[in-house]
Amino acid sequence: MRLYYADIRGIDENDALYPPLSERRGSAFGVSLLAEAYRDYAGTQLPKIVRLLTGKPISPDIPEYHYSISHSKTHVMVALSKHPVGADTEAHRYIKQSVIEKLATPAELAGLPFFDIWVLRESLYKLTNRGDLRAMRFYVRGGKIIPPEEGVFCRLYSDIEGSSTAVSCFENDFPDKIKKVPVERLLKKEARKRLENERKAAKTENR
Repeated sequence: MRLYYADIRGIDENDALYPPLSERRGSAFGVSLLAEAYRDYAGTQLPKIVRLLTGKPISPDIPEYHYSISHSKTHVMVALSKHPVGADTEAHRYIKQSVIEKLATPAELAGLPFFDIWVLRESLYKLTNRGDLRAMRFYVRGGKIIPPEEGVFCRLYSDIEGSSTAVSCFENDFPDKIKKVPVERLLKKEARKRLENERKAAKTENR
């Protein structure tokens, strides 16, 4: 398994290298980052992506690889694995305590911050494609994350700034780090040049 992320703050999604899979903000960046993951890990170009009746996207041309895409307002993340995988990242933001208490139990919150709980739930749902997010319960015992389903392994990551990130898999083969990909690798050629020029101009002004 390999994990990748990119910082998409301030970047126009219309400049992404690949078209989106959905209308959600970050989808085009997610597909573009997935292409980078296939190139780096599988040594191949982005395969054809189709959607199952459940809505889950798969790549039937390269069935030996499984992937999961997540995007927030600030970052995009991809997990690429030889085993089924689910991944989720969520930017931290203010949520009323009353809302948190409706979504998580005191026992859960005693061991995990709310956003860690939520991304764990999302990653598990993406892995299994079943369950009720509000009913899933994650606990910490002896420093180990205990998911609500047998045979599942889960891991939290703090690599993405200002975010909680979780990955779930049926195999315990998680990498230690999430690889950061420069956002310019996700952009069309003309957009890359424009971004480079903007950064050079900004450096000149700050001198």
